[in-house]
Amino acid sequence: MEEEFPKEEEDFLSKPDHDSVLQKVCANIDANNGSIKELKYGKASVVLETSSKMVMDKTGLIHSGNIFSSAAYSAMLAVNHPNAIVIGAEVKFLAPIELGNEITFRAETLQEDTKKREVKVEGFVLDIKIFDAMFYVAVFDKHVLSLHIVKEMEKRMD
Repeated sequence: MEEEFPKEEEDFLSKPDHDSVLQKVCANIDANNGSIKELKYGKASVVLETSSKMVMDKTGLIHSGNIFSSAAYSAMLAVNHPNAIVIGAEVKFLAPIELGNEITFRAETLQEDTKKREVKVEGFVLDIKIFDAMFYVAVFDKHVLSLHIVKEMEKRMD
């Protein structure tokens, strides 16, 4: 009698990539915040190519607000929930950035099952760590602005 092996429903080439996810946040964000390099469950990577629009002086120093914005974008992508917002951050700028530098931000959520999430974000120019942060992201059942609109409408009806 021949030994029977359980049939695999799919071979490894046709299996879906369970790590990849669809982008649910920041769909209309300006390209100056960076471009998505990787988007997986609980992780994201964003590349920021510095431009002359980000320069704050004649030496080519990039404004830290542009760096923060791209890091926050990567944090939001890591959470990837349409009703999430950044509610806080602890940030360290470890080195100045100049025009022409390309920064790669790597974001990873530290827990997935709470309404308040911590997201670790690190930024690198080549292999040099230039940015380190912890972002705090709140996840709501409904969009945060719709909650305020409903309350305002109720007040006006009284």
